[in-house]
Amino acid sequence: MSNFKELRTQDISHGTIADTFTNEAVIDLTSPATRIVTSFTQTSPMRAAFDTTIEQASKQLNTQPSDFILVTDEHQKLIGIVASADLQSSKIMILSQRLGLPRSEISLRYLMTPLSNLMGVSMKSLSYSCIGDALQTMEHHGAMFILVTAANNEISGLISARDIARKLQIPVHISPIAHTFSEVLESVEHPH
Repeated sequence: MSNFKELRTQDISHGTIADTFTNEAVIDLTSPATRIVTSFTQTSPMRAAFDTTIEQASKQLNTQPSDFILVTDEHQKLIGIVASADLQSSKIMILSQRLGLPRSEISLRYLMTPLSNLMGVSMKSLSYSCIGDALQTMEHHGAMFILVTAANNEISGLISARDIARKLQIPVHISPIAHTFSEVLESVEHPH
């Protein structure tokens, strides 16, 4: 034990027990953006393969509640994300009609937002930002998520608009932005 040093001690004969911190510190739009990041290094995110059906993904969410599912390819590489709310949305009915498949055969590959349509922000950039900045960015880009990157462009976490709304108890209104012509057509109601 010669490699270690003895800690300096103090008299605790008049010490008191520290208060238990039961409530999370209050956060608002001016709080540091890093306070709202879901870190993948601290909590393993829910993942599912691209061929997982909507029904299987819903069951997975029932056992491990989450705002999102990371969608991976056959090599476990991240290829997209699905918001938990999308698993109960009208998007599934639209996909079912468009693909000519029953709901039970719709897989995450059809529902996910591909990685190419998502945006990332470095943790370093977030360290100088507030939650309001993150929310403004999401609203401007019509995105429900911001992926957070660490060194070497490694995705280390994310910020969820739904999480912001829940933790700050504020309404969040984000309108998705179409990235392709087919997405524009999907967003327009058809008379037939």
